[in-house]
Amino acid sequence: MAVQDTTSPPVLFVVGTAGAGKSSLTTAFQRWARFLEVDVLTINLDPGAERVHHDPEFDVRDLVSLSEVMDEYDLGPNGAQILAADLVAAQAHDIAEELEGLSGDVMVIDTPGQVELFAFREASSHMIEVLGNDQAAVIYLFDPMLSRSPSGFVSQMLLSSIVEFRLGLPTKNFLSKCDLLDEGELEKIMEWGERLEILEMALYDEAGGQRTEFAINQLRLLQNFAQTPGLTPLSSELEEGLADILSFAEALFGGMGDSRDGFASDIEHERDTIE
Repeated sequence: MAVQDTTSPPVLFVVGTAGAGKSSLTTAFQRWARFLEVDVLTINLDPGAERVHHDPEFDVRDLVSLSEVMDEYDLGPNGAQILAADLVAAQAHDIAEELEGLSGDVMVIDTPGQVELFAFREASSHMIEVLGNDQAAVIYLFDPMLSRSPSGFVSQMLLSSIVEFRLGLPTKNFLSKCDLLDEGELEKIMEWGERLEILEMALYDEAGGQRTEFAINQLRLLQNFAQTPGLTPLSSELEEGLADILSFAEALFGGMGDSRDGFASDIEHERDTIE
């Protein structure tokens, strides 16, 4: 249930490459949480989204339309996405005022499909500062198809770490759409996330040479740097891993209210009972 006070809820930014499942996760997480009487507020920050199936408190498309930006400034899709992000950031304080006073347990923000638009633009840093209110973290989604190869998996590990470094926010990695992988593929990918030496051997088998040496050195550094190491399987379709998201938020921000200690563990227990 919503926390009835004026404190802004903690914010989770859902980040990942195009097609990683950000909007699907936001929708599934809100639906699942409401069923368990957890108040999840959502925001859509993707001006290029064709459809949004969650129930956003704010939809950036009401403020900036990608098609209108393309027509007005005679830009292609990529240029229009960049300009749209800047136009939204310029009104960040207005958006924050519109959201001010909302009560809830957590706010989930669906970010643009192109990860670079969110992670590498100063406009996004401004949005995080205004909306995050010093209570923000990142849910980073690994694409399951790209994760099937050692080099693709490592590329996503590196990108996730760059996003974490760039945004300066606690980050937890999830393997999105894990239901699309067969059991053997899923076990292999999870093992890569847990045991660096297994991933190193897979890299050598796939590529070898100087490129592999570079990747391995980077991975060893990342292993020491990571605040929340490892990879958690996630399926919006099967509602797998959603309780882990709440556990992550609770570990960072406490019980999300004076009486909500142990909240995520209670939810996991209740879900097991329902199933």
